[in-house]
Amino acid sequence: MTEGSIAGSSAVCVARQPIFDDQMKVVAYELLYRSSAQDRHARIIDDATATAQVVIGSVAEIGLERLSGGSDIHLNLPRELIVNPAELPLHPARTVLEVLESVRADGEVLAGIRDFRRRGFRIALDDFVSAAHDEELLGLADIVKIDLLLEPLERWAGTASMLLERGLQVVAEKVETREQFEQCRALGIQAFQGYWFQRPETFVAQRATSNRLVTLQVLSALQDPECPMPALERLVQQDLGLVYRLLRVINSGYYHLPRTVTSVREAILMLGQDSLRRLCTIMALAAFDDRPQELLVNTLTRARMCELLSVITHPDHSGQLFLAGLLSHLDALLGVPTAQAVRTLPLAPELESALVSHAGPIGATLRSVVTFERGEWIASTAGGIELPQLQGAYLEAVGWADEARGLLGAGHPSR
Repeated sequence: MTEGSIAGSSAVCVARQPIFDDQMKVVAYELLYRSSAQDRHARIIDDATATAQVVIGSVAEIGLERLSGGSDIHLNLPRELIVNPAELPLHPARTVLEVLESVRADGEVLAGIRDFRRRGFRIALDDFVSAAHDEELLGLADIVKIDLLLEPLERWAGTASMLLERGLQVVAEKVETREQFEQCRALGIQAFQGYWFQRPETFVAQRATSNRLVTLQVLSALQDPECPMPALERLVQQDLGLVYRLLRVINSGYYHLPRTVTSVREAILMLGQDSLRRLCTIMALAAFDDRPQELLVNTLTRARMCELLSVITHPDHSGQLFLAGLLSHLDALLGVPTAQAVRTLPLAPELESALVSHAGPIGATLRSVVTFERGEWIASTAGGIELPQLQGAYLEAVGWADEARGLLGAGHPSR
């Protein structure tokens, strides 16, 4: 595929199931992953990837305003995304993150949940069963969803009372009969979800195509805080897929804007460079879905490893080092020599020389990372980084890259 080619479009599927109050009015929707429009149940290979597909499909493709109708949304939060808290492009005040029943409390999980709470997200415990509950997780929850199929009937009253006395909102889930609804309502439970009310409804949209090279150019430009607005605007406007997503995100009901945003300039200003950078990173890697998965994972690993090593080598250049690692596989991703690829990107001279010839301080760190990958231990330490430091950074980067790959949905067969 040539350097200016675009990724083919494909269907984006997200299901939703309403959550009702005790007067049977919809108060929220749980958004659920579907691999195709025909699926009645999720066929999940990877929880983190499933959540990422829901987020990307909901925000950028189908539209949160269409899915939520102005109500709150619930979104599954697997362990992979808790321990590496993601910058979800969702409005915290209107989003409930559901901790899956498979998650167990440890230091990383508790810290990750606290991070989401600090950002304003509410936390729900999914598929709650009293006999197997985790007290530490319960202490961080705002909402608890009792699984009526697993919680014994004789415990419903005691479980509901215990949770309500702690000031928690209680949702009865998997309600399958009117009798169950009436029983739970009599216990003081405030919200309900299940097949008796409504089965999940699947929404489908076509994923907008995106120009790979332009997305990389925008991502590169965003690393420069002094990048002029007109230059950034011109870059974004070259990619119709990116323009489409920007306008869908900024005009979603989650931003409560008083008027519709119709220009790229307004979208950039109102979304902010951090949110734009996150969106471009997702799109940049997702666009390379015809490349081997391991290549994408290695690209992320290099980026994170370079960033981690910046603490040792160049603490003030962590952003440039991350970008150097991210762009270090340009030749394989774009199918052209690195020297040719970098000429199309608005890179600082020191970053360009680092990528082409491993020159300069940034290039030296990148060279250490690349030679370490090849098992060339002596060469990898030539830049002054010790082998144990390289090993530690590599192990941390591999774990981070695998989790990030799941979040981005990059290279995953379910795309």
